[in-house]
Order: sequence, then structure tokens, then C-alpha cells
Amino acid sequence: MINKALFEISRLIDSGKFDEANVKTEELYEYAKSEKNESKKAVCIFNIAGFFIDIGHLTGNNELCKNGYDLLNESEHEILNVVPKSEYYYDLANAKSNMISIIYGEDVNFNNIEELIELKNIYWKAFKENRKEEKRNFEIRVNLANSLKRQFRISEALRNYDEVLSSDESIFQANINRSESLKMLNSISNTYSAKLIKEIINGYSVAAESKIMPPQFVENYNLERDKNIKILESLGFDYVNREDDEGTLEEYENLSDYRKYCVDRKLTLSEHGLYCACSGSARDNLTIPLTNVAIGGDFVPRMEAVLNRIKSEFSLARLNYYEYFNATTKIEFNYEDCYTNLLNDEILGVSIEKLRSSFRICFGILDKIAMAICDLYNIENKNNVYFHNFWRLDEKDNRQKYESVKNPGLLALYSIATDLNSNKNGEWACFKDWRNALEHGLLIIYEDDSKLLDPYNSLKLKNEIVKVKLSEFIAFIDELLQLTRSAIFSYVFSVREYAIAQHREGIIIKFDRKNT
Repeated sequence: MINKALFEISRLIDSGKFDEANVKTEELYEYAKSEKNESKKAVCIFNIAGFFIDIGHLTGNNELCKNGYDLLNESEHEILNVVPKSEYYYDLANAKSNMISIIYGEDVNFNNIEELIELKNIYWKAFKENRKEEKRNFEIRVNLANSLKRQFRISEALRNYDEVLSSDESIFQANINRSESLKMLNSISNTYSAKLIKEIINGYSVAAESKIMPPQFVENYNLERDKNIKILESLGFDYVNREDDEGTLEEYENLSDYRKYCVDRKLTLSEHGLYCACSGSARDNLTIPLTNVAIGGDFVPRMEAVLNRIKSEFSLARLNYYEYFNATTKIEFNYEDCYTNLLNDEILGVSIEKLRSSFRICFGILDKIAMAICDLYNIENKNNVYFHNFWRLDEKDNRQKYESVKNPGLLALYSIATDLNSNKNGEWACFKDWRNALEHGLLIIYEDDSKLLDPYNSLKLKNEIVKVKLSEFIAFIDELLQLTRSAIFSYVFSVREYAIAQHREGIIIKFDRKNT
């Protein structure tokens, strides 16, 4: 009976008969309450919660979404015994997403962003659990990207959409939201190009052609496509079709192997490279000043000096990561370095130090961004400035200072910082623990199949010791590099917006842009 009811409700939702689906879901819920088999009951409750969430989302009924959210919370323990954790957190996040009061990106500010922070944390949980389960759930990745997009973390959002589309370019949700992210990029970066507009058009075009796109949405996305075609034509460019990228492919093939790696892994510091792999992404030419927008403030050279420093350091972090996998020459340092074999299975040598160095450098970059923001907004910090916790929104007038300029880039930086902050339930707070162990204790990296026997008790020091599997460390460095890259872009966008605001107030400084 239950399986038949689940199938029927799914069919009703797919056909757009939402009222009827809701009635059937209510009936099934009443029936499920009397189910004696706890496993069957948990699976049924999980599906019922999902139906409430889906119907609520598609009809704009937030009360139904809350019903689904409450059901998941009430039965968390039972559901997690029979359902993959990634699916549970994914549904929980979807429900939470529809319950949030913030509707549009421009409505986000330092007074209400905590709602989105909580949502983002749940999607990160789903993403991390999905990776542990060694599955590739594209829906989780798309919705995580959507959550990051709502917090102006555009480079991360685009990376996730591109990852999904590289496996299946027809997924309409990824295409739509990629186009929406590029429109947002245009707004918060104060830049655009003909290629950016073409990419926006491509996304809407592919989405509108999807055979599984709900028909009521097709007209809207066709209108968005046509609107952007007119914008492109007003700039003197013709839109032919989405197959006119032979030139981009040829330029990509002419890049060095290292640069191709950076482009493919989304590790460039080029605004154009956020959405295009042509020769425009061949250099890390990200700068605060623009050639086409007047900006003001004598702070700009100071902020650009910080950018020079963090770009230089990111280049080394990125190169170390690349060389760990792609070093053309294998030099046997271990024999010369003479490590004592303590049988504790710690991986030692120059190769692993490249990874550790890459990790350490990223944290240094983030702390320098924090230092620069404190300088820009005149934020007082008696102690050392750390990116994950320097904000102190409720101290003095910090929140008001950050709100003095409508600044999406700054909000993105705060969102990134909460990922590293255990007090904010940040899902990457372990990075901070690893960094502390690197700097003040021992971070032990070992092979995945190691038994960590340590017969001599060599790892029983009083200082902090953290032990991490090699595969986990590699995967997490990849995430930290992406998070750091996102912070660098957000830093530039935030300072740029601050400077443009100063120009509006009549404070102008001339500063020549140089791509060195």
C-alpha cells in the first residue's frame, strides 16, 4: 500500500496536480503513524516530508515546507538509521531554503544573513556526506551552489554549476542558476563582457529546451534569453548560437599545461576566467581598479598592495598543489634527508610538504584579507587578526560600519569566514584545527590503509596532534583553495564597491591599472 501511494503522489507532483498530491500526502501520513515496522515507518515519514517540501516549494506554500522540516527534525534519529545522511540533510536544507524570509539577493545584509548562514551549513553537510558515500548527487551540488550564490560567493557557485554541467550539460537547474550567477557577477563586480552575456543566453536557451522543464517556467526563461540577446545586440554583437566557441577552444589549447590545469580546476584569478577558458584567462589579471569605472579613495593603493601580496602567495599555494600531482622530475630526497623509521606511518618528504605548505599559505592569505578589511573599515582589534573571527558584529558599531556601504563582496567574505568558525557551526572549522596543529603542534598525514600502530609512542606529545588520512587532506586542500580563491575575488569586489561609493561622494583618486 505504501509503495503504491508513494508512486501515485510522485506522479501527481510531476504532472502539476499539487492540491491532489497534498491531500494524498496527508492521508499517507495518517496511515504511516500506525505502521508497526520502525524501518518502514521511518522511510515513509522521510518520503512524506519530502513531498511536503516539494509541494510547498512549487506552490509557494511555506507552511507545507515547515511541516516537512519539522517531520525531518522530529524523526532524525529513526530516519538516519535507514536513509543516507546526504539525502536527509539535502531534504532538510531544501525545506529550510523555502522557510527563509530573504527573497532576493539584494535584500541580504549583516542584520539578516545568519538565516542564509544556517542554510549554507546544512547544504555543506549534505555535500560532505555525499562525498563520503562516494556518490555523485548533482541535485545536492546545484542546491549548494544556489545557497552560495545567495551569499554572493559567485566563484564557488560557478565552479559547482560547471562541475555538474561537465557531466550533463542538459541539467536545466544548473543552466538557469549559472546564468543567474553570471548576472549577479556583472552586478557585484561592476564589469561585463560580450562573452559573459553570451554565456547568460546559453544557459537560458539550454534550460528552455529541456524536456523535463515544468512547462509553466519555459516562457519565462525564453523571455530572459530574448532580453539578454537584445542587450548583446545593443552592444554591437550578434548572438549566433551556443556552438560559436571554436575560437575559445583553440585559445585554450594554446595555453601551457599548467595553465590548463588552473583553468580546469577553477584556480585562476581572472574575472574573465570565471566563465570562459579563452586566452583572457591565461593571466591572473585581477585588480581592484577598472579601466571603465571611476573609483575613489586614497586607500586603493594600500588595498591593491595587499592584493599583490595575496595573489603572489596564492600562486605558490596553487603551484605546490599542482606539483604534488604533476612534478615532471622525481627527486629522491628521502634518502638524503635520513628520516628515522619510527613505524608510525607518517608520510614525510618534500612532496608532502608541498601539500602542507599549500594549506598553510591559504590561511595566511585569509588573515591578510582580514587585516585589510579592518584597515578599510577602521575596525579595532586588540589581538592578532584572524579571518574566521575578526568580524565581531555585535561589538561597538562594527555592524553599522559594515552596513555603511551596500557591499555584496563583504557579505561573501563574512559567509566564507563562518565556514571556518566552530562557533557558527562552520562545516570547515576543522581547517582551523589543522592549521593550529601545523603551526603549534603536529599534523600527521598518513596513507589511507595505514593502521597507525606507533609501537614507540612517538606521537604521544603534550602538544596538539591531529592525524589525517592523505586522501582526506588532498580533498580538503582542494576545498580550501576554492574557498581562498573565492575570498580573493570577494575581497576585490568589496574594496571596488567601497571605492565606487567613495567616488559617488566626490572623493576621486586616479590609479592606473597595470597587469604585471
